[in-house]
Amino acid sequence: MTKRKIGLLLSATAMSLVLTPMGASAQSQQDLQIQINAMQLQLEAMQKQLESKGSGDDVKVKWEPAPSISSPDGKFEMNLRGRILVDSSWISDDNNTIDTKATEFRAARLGIEGKAWKVVKYKFESDFAGNEVDVKDAYLEWKTNPGIKLTAGQFKTPNSLDEQTSSRHISVMERASFTDAFELARRIGVGVGMGGDDWTAKIGAFRGSNGIDEENEGSEYAGRFTYSPKFNDVQTHIGGSFRARNAGDQSDFRYRQRPHQHLSPTRFVNTDRIADKDFFYGAELGAIAGPFWAVAEYSALKADTDDAVLDDPTFTGGYAEVGYFLTGETRGYKADKGAWDRPKVNNPVNEGGMGAWAVTARYDTIDLTEPGYQGGDQDSIIVGVNWYLNRHTRLMFNYNHSSVKNAFNVAANGIDGKNKIDGFGLRAQVDW
Repeated sequence: MTKRKIGLLLSATAMSLVLTPMGASAQSQQDLQIQINAMQLQLEAMQKQLESKGSGDDVKVKWEPAPSISSPDGKFEMNLRGRILVDSSWISDDNNTIDTKATEFRAARLGIEGKAWKVVKYKFESDFAGNEVDVKDAYLEWKTNPGIKLTAGQFKTPNSLDEQTSSRHISVMERASFTDAFELARRIGVGVGMGGDDWTAKIGAFRGSNGIDEENEGSEYAGRFTYSPKFNDVQTHIGGSFRARNAGDQSDFRYRQRPHQHLSPTRFVNTDRIADKDFFYGAELGAIAGPFWAVAEYSALKADTDDAVLDDPTFTGGYAEVGYFLTGETRGYKADKGAWDRPKVNNPVNEGGMGAWAVTARYDTIDLTEPGYQGGDQDSIIVGVNWYLNRHTRLMFNYNHSSVKNAFNVAANGIDGKNKIDGFGLRAQVDW
């Protein structure tokens, strides 16, 4: 029974009292009192039932900005997740081997994530870019009482700040060259993680991914540690990671990379397939001070080639970056995850403001040259502007200039192994 009906019942009871004749017998008054007492008990029972329904049976729905559905007791939650990244690029090189003017969906993802019984987290997300369906994250995560997280499924190996940061929150259109050249990616496996307010530690064992179907998919073992102390108003980040892998029945590993724009049809540095095992390690350092941030990473990879003549090569890569919010915001960062996050926009466009504007500059390098291995060196300068219309919508503008040398394995570079590539890119993105 609704509150309105209860009110009507109370009104009817009051009216009956008013209309009772003043000269009614004692017996009739006694009978009326019995009826009133019984009705009062019924009303109290209905009120308790109504309050019980309101607190226990209502499903909670909120928008953030996609719908989030949760149970009243907080044990269950489901969120719709997705992102669209649309790119346009203009790319050319000094040797006139490419002249790209193209567009693409860099990402077009849809998925769900949530929790069950509070302690189990789940996530499933697929990417529909390129007219293909590619499973990205697909895992379960169980949080135990001591604060240890156990993860099983397909997820990123714990390596590199740039790689661990979502594409929604990176500062330039593409991640560091070494993350792609050294194939830091999602794999199927199990992981153990722990941490606190300002530190994280993760380790995992993996075998292949959803797109690998060899009988022996090889194996990977990876780990990462971060520490993020805060000194007054300065947030810092220190981290390091490693990964050891073998190819199994897959083809030998190769190391190659495009210039900064993903739409480039050519990878101007390339070693071909040379190694059946390798070992990666990297170091991370960053800081945020108000609207300013700075970050750098260095990595190295030792490739096991089983060549009887040549020594095993060690390839390196890294970047250094600075950025600044012209409108006074601070770059988002989550110390308990050791990764960049979305910024809080002070004056979003949808509320009549100008949004948040940030400028950034990055120097990126990848060195795939060692005695007997002429994969090439590529050094890139990237400058960019990020316009956040609000927390979930952004426009990106990037210019990059890449210099290539010693890359004799790639015909596009000519007989001297040199080339220069220029690119300009635009990205429109929204996520929910």
